[in-house]
Amino acid sequence: MADYYNWIKAVHLISLITVVSAMVLNGFIFRHVVASSPEGKRMLSAAVGFNRYFVGVALALVWVAGLLLVWILGAHKEGWFMAKFVIVFILSGLHGAQTARLARMVRSEEPPSGLMVNSGRITLFLVLVTVWLVTVKPF
Repeated sequence: MADYYNWIKAVHLISLITVVSAMVLNGFIFRHVVASSPEGKRMLSAAVGFNRYFVGVALALVWVAGLLLVWILGAHKEGWFMAKFVIVFILSGLHGAQTARLARMVRSEEPPSGLMVNSGRITLFLVLVTVWLVTVKPF
């Protein structure tokens, strides 16, 4: 399995970039798209499909490749990994909440909550903390 380390790492990073980009875009959509307009409904419907199928697959690849990397490196006992795991779990839940809220916005014109409006910023902050944890390994 160690022979495939670089390939697994590449899949993890490419999928991660896809997921993070989509989550930041979702935050932009919550902040700027008006659900009551026909154009807004069309954009929201496209975002729901994109998140469910394309980004959902990318998120699954992030998890599978990430867990394989942890197994190869034996990092599961280290403190930085435990902290990263909690953050990644939160990010996965946030993506699910974003996708569900986008679908709800297609059905009703109810504006998104403050959490969803700020979800792009929250995503960026959590990703920065995760990158810091993985790079510095402070504990």
